[in-house]
Amino acid sequence: MDRQTETDQFSQNDDQLSSALNQKITYLNDLNDSVKNGDDLKIYELMDPNRFATELKGEDSDQPKASFFGLASDLNAQLSHHLSDKLIDYLGATYPFFYYHEYELGKFNVYFGNWWDHRLFGQLDPINVRFDFAEDEYDKLSQSFSLETDNKRVNDDEMRQLAEKNEYLTKLIQDQDKRDQRKEAIRQQLKENEEKSPMPWEAGKVKEERQRLNDEMLELTKTDEQATNGRSTIKQNENEILVLSKEETILSLEKQNIRATFGSFEAFIDNNNHLYTKYLQSLDKESQVSDGE
Repeated sequence: MDRQTETDQFSQNDDQLSSALNQKITYLNDLNDSVKNGDDLKIYELMDPNRFATELKGEDSDQPKASFFGLASDLNAQLSHHLSDKLIDYLGATYPFFYYHEYELGKFNVYFGNWWDHRLFGQLDPINVRFDFAEDEYDKLSQSFSLETDNKRVNDDEMRQLAEKNEYLTKLIQDQDKRDQRKEAIRQQLKENEEKSPMPWEAGKVKEERQRLNDEMLELTKTDEQATNGRSTIKQNENEILVLSKEETILSLEKQNIRATFGSFEAFIDNNNHLYTKYLQSLDKESQVSDGE
């Protein structure tokens, strides 16, 4: 290889390097301009051009577009905070029963309810335009919808079991006098048993009777202990039933809100699954309106 050829190759490499660097510089400038101009639609395209093309434009994904978002991926929190403004405005109209709180820069809790009466339901991801619902809360809501067909509620079984326990404990407390009378009768029988002077062949029978009476006395004593602790246990169970009943009320209100907004739980799920596309379509319409003015 002659010197001229080597020089040409090095020059070609420098040109490629310069071109690659210019692409990255252009990308960051475009991202910066989009942030300054409040062009969230363009920001989403720059962050994930392939998803943007597929889900918003309906383009073929067989030819992936170059993505440079890695250059700004350390700014996720700041971008998430920036993108949340318009997104939460949109969600406020689409999901009027949700309330959002930014507990850390770019990180948002989602609450079902409003600012004064709500429960944590998951998180909002503005970068990917999606809800990350708390699995246990979401499953409970889903189960509540499913059980409606059988006229059942999520906490019915647990509340029934607690009520049955309270009914049992209440009866134990009410039967205290009967147990006291029975214990007194057993004491008298034990006294008579101890005073017996059985014949050798009757000794085993007398001993068995004494053991039976002692066993019954032990069982009555155990029942007394249950009854003694019964009142506090009944109170605990009543409080638990109250909590479960309140949860059922909340679930009922949540279902009403979802039906009032989406018509059905299935429609709610479908909207969640296509939230990215629906939101970017709304941004696109706004952009077209602005361009037409």
